[in-house]
Amino acid sequence: MPASNAYDVTLEQASPRGMATVRARIPAAQVGARFRTYLDQVYAAGRAGTLQLDGQNIFVYRDVDGAPDQLDVEFGVGSAAPFVAVGNVVSGVTPSGEVVTTTHYGDYGALGNAHAALVAWCRAHDLPLAGPRWEVYGHWREGAVPRTDIYYLVAR
Repeated sequence: MPASNAYDVTLEQASPRGMATVRARIPAAQVGARFRTYLDQVYAAGRAGTLQLDGQNIFVYRDVDGAPDQLDVEFGVGSAAPFVAVGNVVSGVTPSGEVVTTTHYGDYGALGNAHAALVAWCRAHDLPLAGPRWEVYGHWREGAVPRTDIYYLVAR
């Protein structure tokens, strides 16, 4: 686990991963305050037995053209198989293709540092971003340092 804010960045292929998700367009600054509203819907659908969740939260972010303060966000949880929509909860997959990735350990409030490291790495390597980015949150364990894997789709 890194002892500082230094991030190891790697370039790799990401495969699509199934997820149960609720989609929303919200101000970027509100993600931290509002995510629970959306995830609660996903977990309620899972408790109802209509879909099988793996318990790993996944947030997919897409910028909104012409609205730099807005994001289209998929607030999701990993799922084992596609399913029929349950209210606002729909079956989806993470983006796939070539990505840059890093892992952030610790306070979620400092995730911006990891995102900045990925963007800076891409600029330094003249590698254009292709749009979507996502975070995969490690399974919560009492007393464990939180882990978040962050991915940015890139274009060559």
